[in-house]
Amino acid sequence: MSTTTRSRQHLVLHHEHPLSLRLALQLSELKDLTNVLNYRVISPGLIELTLQAGDPEGYGSRSWPLRVGGAGLGDDDDFEYDPALAAMLGDVPSRAPVAVRFAVPIAMHGVDDAGFCDASFFESFEKPKRKGEVAMEPKLVDIAKVAISWLEGSHLMKNKNGANGEDESKHERLCEQWEHGEQHMSKRMDVIREYAHTMTARGEASLLTHQPAMTRHILPEWIVPPLRLCFDENTPNTSLESCLLDWKSLVTEVGPGIYAFPLFTSEFCDLLIKEIDSFESTKLPCRRPNTMNRLGLVVNDIGFEPFMTEIVDTLIAPMCEALYPDEIITCALDHHHSFVVRYRNEGDNDKDTDGSKKKDEDGNKGLDMHHDASEATLNVCLGRDNFTSGGLRFCGRFGDRNHRASSHIYSHTKGQAILHLGRHRHGADDIANGERINLIVWARNSTYRGAAAFGHVALDGSPRETETGEPDRLCLSKANDRDYEKQLKRIGSAGIKRHRTVF
Repeated sequence: MSTTTRSRQHLVLHHEHPLSLRLALQLSELKDLTNVLNYRVISPGLIELTLQAGDPEGYGSRSWPLRVGGAGLGDDDDFEYDPALAAMLGDVPSRAPVAVRFAVPIAMHGVDDAGFCDASFFESFEKPKRKGEVAMEPKLVDIAKVAISWLEGSHLMKNKNGANGEDESKHERLCEQWEHGEQHMSKRMDVIREYAHTMTARGEASLLTHQPAMTRHILPEWIVPPLRLCFDENTPNTSLESCLLDWKSLVTEVGPGIYAFPLFTSEFCDLLIKEIDSFESTKLPCRRPNTMNRLGLVVNDIGFEPFMTEIVDTLIAPMCEALYPDEIITCALDHHHSFVVRYRNEGDNDKDTDGSKKKDEDGNKGLDMHHDASEATLNVCLGRDNFTSGGLRFCGRFGDRNHRASSHIYSHTKGQAILHLGRHRHGADDIANGERINLIVWARNSTYRGAAAFGHVALDGSPRETETGEPDRLCLSKANDRDYEKQLKRIGSAGIKRHRTVF
């Protein structure tokens, strides 16, 4: 019996939460809230509100999609607690009556990396005074009002008067944390605006200036013909449904659970590379993708977030439903971390900024064995200069008995995409010549990540099985394998690469 099938009952993520279904019937009550720009029911039990803070600065410089629905984090109605977890959560385990999350990246105190609002979001709602007492059910209009107050900072003013001593110090800390988050968010928005202004001033074409910032979408001509209909808003519904339902005919399974297919046109790959080069030429601040890649940047931070969201919604999410039918955690992908990585081998010119030889393991030539912080990963080769070698090497899936056994080596081709589960162990062999840039989309399931954070499901979506057989040399990781030194002695040190982890 496979790990996925065996653990399936532990991964059921109840999206049609009873309270969520009742809240979805209350949409009409939002019509008088001027800060609610739009609202809709995405699916049974999942509501999306588009909010706008009153102040045009800070958080008010853009609109924010807020999703309401699903079991609240720490809610024990749908999950069984073990004694340790119950003790940690206290007498009243429910930390939130319903899940509330911002659907796009936001830096805000009380909001985690997946966009979930923590228990403090519901502090203004009536709580049970004693164990066993039922609290008053929150209303959708009240949830919207609290979210708007978080964007505007007005929630911090409610308890300001009369605060003294310890309460006053706590209030000051909360104000500082909120202001720090808003300033951080403002800087990120400023970078996007400054880059667009720079490109306009230069008179250079840009993928990020031909459409409004918050409504950018993939143009059909950027996509290869077999998939183009899925990105064409003028496609009749019948054709779109046919495209969405026939994913298996559009991909090639190059290894177990590893799917390759053409995605971007060569022209679009060149445009995207030019965009990355243009941004880096401005010397504007940017985040690096993770601790393994020092050559690359997070494309969400420079204005590509709407593009990547469309790729997740239109391509990755439905494709995963079709290709991984037994994977519960990939059935509702709804947010992402997207970035580009750059691999190059400069030979004798491969020097660091201080003139010293660059280290082989610093992420500039290849990438060592790891699994991703995602439920599913899309990896698209954008090409660049004539590159050789640098294939993508796959082993098994984290938690499976054979997760350190070699499985497949995939050779990159410009415009070609590869899709795999995030927990599929893989690494990039060193590039021998030239340079290659890859676009990576880590697609995530917010409901699963919320449940995993509170221990309701196993980390990485799969409990660990006892490893069978001896691991292959090229599937070892120094940072991620506790028995690395033991295996190193068994195999011998010849050809062993240094391995680092990814966060």
